[in-house]
Amino acid sequence: MNVFQRLFCLILFLTISCISFSQDDDLTVLNVLYTPTFEHVGVHVNIEGDENINSTFLIEYRLTGKLNYLPGAISMRATPDLIVNGSSLNMNFHAGSAMHLFPNTSYDLRLNITDIDGGSQIIEHTIVTKEFPSTNASNNVKYTIPGNGGGDGSALNPYQGLQTAANNALPGDVIEVSDGVYNSFSLNASGTESEPIVIRSTNLHGAIINGNNTSQGVVTLGVATDSIQHVILDGFEIKNGAWGIDAQNTQYVTVRNNKINDVDFGIYNRRENGWEHDQYINNNEIIGRTPWPQLDGSIPSARGVDIRGNANVVSHNTISDFGDGISTDGPASKISYALDIHDNYITRVVDDVLEVDGTISNTRVYRNQGLNGRMGVSVAPIYGGPVYVFRNEFYNLEYSAFKMNNQTTGLIILNNSIAKSDKGLSSSQGWQNTIFQNNVVLCEHYVMEEYGLVAGSVDEWKNNAYLSLRAGTNAQPWFKWDNIKYSNVASIIASGLTEGNTIEASYPDFLNVAVPTNYGTEDFVSDFNFELSASSDLINAGVMFDNIFENDTEGGIVDIGALEQGAVAPIYGHDFSNICERNDLTIRTWNGNVNSGWYRPENWTPCGVPEQETNVIIPAALLRYPFVNTNVTINNASILGNGQLEISDQSLFILKGN
Repeated sequence: MNVFQRLFCLILFLTISCISFSQDDDLTVLNVLYTPTFEHVGVHVNIEGDENINSTFLIEYRLTGKLNYLPGAISMRATPDLIVNGSSLNMNFHAGSAMHLFPNTSYDLRLNITDIDGGSQIIEHTIVTKEFPSTNASNNVKYTIPGNGGGDGSALNPYQGLQTAANNALPGDVIEVSDGVYNSFSLNASGTESEPIVIRSTNLHGAIINGNNTSQGVVTLGVATDSIQHVILDGFEIKNGAWGIDAQNTQYVTVRNNKINDVDFGIYNRRENGWEHDQYINNNEIIGRTPWPQLDGSIPSARGVDIRGNANVVSHNTISDFGDGISTDGPASKISYALDIHDNYITRVVDDVLEVDGTISNTRVYRNQGLNGRMGVSVAPIYGGPVYVFRNEFYNLEYSAFKMNNQTTGLIILNNSIAKSDKGLSSSQGWQNTIFQNNVVLCEHYVMEEYGLVAGSVDEWKNNAYLSLRAGTNAQPWFKWDNIKYSNVASIIASGLTEGNTIEASYPDFLNVAVPTNYGTEDFVSDFNFELSASSDLINAGVMFDNIFENDTEGGIVDIGALEQGAVAPIYGHDFSNICERNDLTIRTWNGNVNSGWYRPENWTPCGVPEQETNVIIPAALLRYPFVNTNVTINNASILGNGQLEISDQSLFILKGN
C-alpha cells in the first residue's frame, strides 16, 4: 500500500491530537485525541474510510518503565450514517478508555487499529494522568476577615471582605478566610498550573458566604467573555441565592469540601461557549430548593451540578432537592469527551439522578448511589460512545432506570443494581450499539419495555438478573420487546433475541432488598442493601470485562450486580470528617490501601499526598508498595525492614533533607 503521510501534533489543554493524512481510500487515521483525568485516559480516534465497518480497535496500556501491556476497556465504533436524535451523526471514530490508573503517573499506550481492507496500524503514545489539585507550600498567604473594603492581606492588616481579597488575588496566593459571614463576591483573576489561586475557609465551614437571596451567583468565578483558570475554592458554606457557584468558562477550577445550600443551582456552567474543561467538583454537600416529589411530570430546571466540557470529574458529593442531580445536558452538545462521575450520593431529585446527555465518548459513570428520582441515568442521546455506566445503585425511581431515548448510541452498561416501582427499563425509541450485562433489575411491572433496534446495531444483552412482582404469565408478562410480550425469563431466553444466561432473581439473593411500590414515598439508604447473600445464585455468574472493574473481583470472576461479594463496600457522598487536603503534611506513612500509586491520597496515613516538606515512612510487610515514574520532591524517606520503593528511570526523586 502506497501511503504518503504527514504527521503533526496539536496540544489543546490536556487533550493531545496526532494527525495523519493519507492519499488512499483505505481506513485512515485522521487524528487521535488523548484526554487524561486523574485515574483514566480517554482515547478517541477519528478516521475516514472503513465504509463496511469491519475495522477493530484495541487499547493497551502499561506503566512507563514496565514491560508488559494490559488490555484497556472495551471500545465503541461510531459511523457517519448513524441516526442520532433525528439527524445523521456525521462522525466516524473508534473510542475507548484505559481505566483505573494511578494519578500523576506516566503510561505508555498502544493502539491497535485493524482493517483487513487496508489501513491497519499500531500507534504508540506516552501520557501522564492528572495530579489531584494541591495548595502546595506557599509564601503568598493572604488573610481575610468580614468587612466591606480595606486591608492589605497581611496577618496584621487582613483584607476586609471577600470581594477585596478577590480584587487583589494573584497567582500563588493562598487566601485564608476567617470565620464569619461574608457577602457575595466575584473572582476574575486566574492562577497558573504551578501557582493556583486558593481561596480557603481556614476553619472548615467557619466562613459563610450569604447571597442574601441574590438572583445571580453567590460566588461568581469568571466572566462571560473570557475563561478563568487554576482556582481552588475550599471549605465554605455558600447559601441563599439562585446559583451557589456561577462557574463561567471555568478551566482547571476545583470546588471542594463546601456546603452549598438554599440555592436553585448548586454549581452552574451556564455559558454556551463550550470553553469549560478540567473542572473538579469533589466532596461537597449540595442542597437545593426544589420540592420532591412532583408527580405531574414537571421537569424543573434546577440542578445540583450543571457541568459541561471535557476532562471534568464530579466525585464524592452529596446532592439533594433539585430537578437533576448531576447533568451535562447544556449547550453545546457534541463537544464533551472524557468525563468522570463517581462515588456520589444523590436523593430527592424530580427528574434525572444523573444526566450525561449530549456527550460523545469516554464518559464514565460509576459507583454512584441514587434514590428517589424519576430516572437513574439519562443517556439520551449519546453521540457514538462509549459511555461506561457501571457499579451504580438505584432505588425508588419513578420511570426508567436508564433513559435511552433519542436514538442514543454507544452504551456499555454493566453491574448496576436497581429496585423500583412500575417498569424497570423503558425507552420510547430503539437505541443502538449497547452492551447491557451483569445488571440486577427488580421492579413491579415489566422488567423492560424496549423497542426495535436499527439495522446493523451491535448489541449484547445477557447475564443479567431480573425479578418482577408480576406473575410471569401470558396475562402478567415480565418482558415487552419490540411490542411482543414474553412471560418470564425462560421465555425471553427461548426467543433467542436477547438475554442469554440471564437469571431469575429472588429476594433471598440479597441481604435486604424489596421492590418499592410507592414512588411518592421517600426511601432511605437504611431501607435496602444490595449485597449478595452467601447462597445467592448471582455470585460468580457475571461476565468479566477487561479493565472495567478495579480490585473488586477475585480470580477473574465477577458477580452480577453493583456490589461484589467480599469486596470493600463503596462509600458514597461527602465526608467532612477526614479531609486529606487539611491534614498536616509533616509525616506520611505508606499504607498501600488502594494500589501502588504514590499520588493517590488514600494510600497514605493520614491521607494526603506527600509534599516537599514531608518526611515519608514506608513500613515493612505490606501487600503493596509505591511505584514512581514521575517527579517527586519530599524532605526525607525512611524505608523500614523489607519495605520497598520502586523508582523508575523516568522519575526525578528529590530528597530535600539530604
